[in-house]
Amino acid sequence: MITISSSCIIKKPSYITRPTDITFVEDAKKHIIKSVVLPYELYQKVRVTIEDELYLMNNEEALSKKSYEEFLEIESVNEEFV
Repeated sequence: MITISSSCIIKKPSYITRPTDITFVEDAKKHIIKSVVLPYELYQKVRVTIEDELYLMNNEEALSKKSYEEFLEIESVNEEFV
């Protein structure tokens, strides 16, 4: 895993276009990690999990905290069967 600043992307765009490892992109001024770049092969393996989490994040207002906690309990049981 490597961490680069956002200004490094301009100097060497291959960090983004051809990542060989997980790359963290850090805000150059605040020194806070803002983004993550995954190699496509890794993304294919974790795509469903990422999409599930994005759905939950985008709909968290519609889901109550209790429902979310129940979902996480059920999800952990499902993972045991896989």
